[in-house]
Amino acid sequence: MTSTSAEKSPDKGLAAQATKLVVDSVGSVRAKTTGPLLFMARLVIYGLVLFIVAITAVTLLVILAVTVVNQLLPGEVWATYLLLGVFCALLGVFLWSKRID
Repeated sequence: MTSTSAEKSPDKGLAAQATKLVVDSVGSVRAKTTGPLLFMARLVIYGLVLFIVAITAVTLLVILAVTVVNQLLPGEVWATYLLLGVFCALLGVFLWSKRID
């Protein structure tokens, strides 16, 4: 099929150029505003999820450590608490000595 004379009019080319200009402008503005916003939202969400998983893992590791050490040490559970408390205190002293002033 051949194109009609109305399709070849200069107004159609002008309309296409104007449409392309508007679409490109909107795309550029969206890339400069929505892109960083989406990045920050993902960063916050993934950070929160990672924080919750880390807190859960640390809690479960402390429970596991108390249970295992309580089984290995003779006596009451206070000996386990004492041993793990001394370990945590020594770890804190070591990390405090490595801090940057």
